Amino acid sequence: MNDQIFASPSIKEKKNLSCSYPEEEPAKMAKRKRQPLSMTQSATSAMFGGVCNVIAGQPFDTIKVRLQTQGTREKKLYAGPFDCFSKMVRKEGMFSLYKGTSGAFASIMTENVVLLTANTGIKAMYRKYCMRGTDRALNFSEHALCGGLAGIFSAVAITPAEVVKVRLQVSRGKCAAKGDVHQYKGPIDCVRKTVRAEGIPGLFRGLNSVLARDLPFNCVFLSSYEVIIHGMLSFRGGGADKA
Repeated sequence: MNDQIFASPSIKEKKNLSCSYPEEEPAKMAKRKRQPLSMTQSATSAMFGGVCNVIAGQPFDTIKVRLQTQGTREKKLYAGPFDCFSKMVRKEGMFSLYKGTSGAFASIMTENVVLLTANTGIKAMYRKYCMRGTDRALNFSEHALCGGLAGIFSAVAITPAEVVKVRLQVSRGKCAAKGDVHQYKGPIDCVRKTVRAEGIPGLFRGLNSVLARDLPFNCVFLSSYEVIIHGMLSFRGGGADKA
């Protein structure tokens, strides 16, 4: 009897005692697809992405703008990017590389939120009114069309922040001559002086150039992104969304 009590279970009993977890059927796994992001999810991810973008890239953008806005060959302030970097740090301090950061935050976050949210909404409207419920993924040209239309909204939204950012970046701080029209204490002061001197349209200077830049860029960028994601998911066998 003792032998029966302490006898190890048989192989069959071990199989019955073992915990079995139901595995997902291959057919269900094949049908499972990446769901399109909602407008709220697009906006939230865009905001966090914009913050990381500014923190990492603002010094490079400031140097770029300084080089683009310096005088003629005879009156050039900087010989190149490294010379610009060293002079800015030596004369204006390390934080001068982050001049216009508040405007950059406003610009990139506004651009990302408006662009991706508008793109999500435009694709949904396109599918509803143009595809009439057709159950298929958008092709490259349709993604390009939606991306270009979304770029119009983002260009209009970011131009005021871009104007403020660039004007703060070209401000020479303590090294600027007294009475320099490009002297601003901060973004609020820049907005106030711009509106006082040029009116509200002054905040939208360069809108045509921003549109000329952003429309083709967003057509190519958003369409390429969607097609590449679709291809990668298809290659992995997980299916792709119908965005």
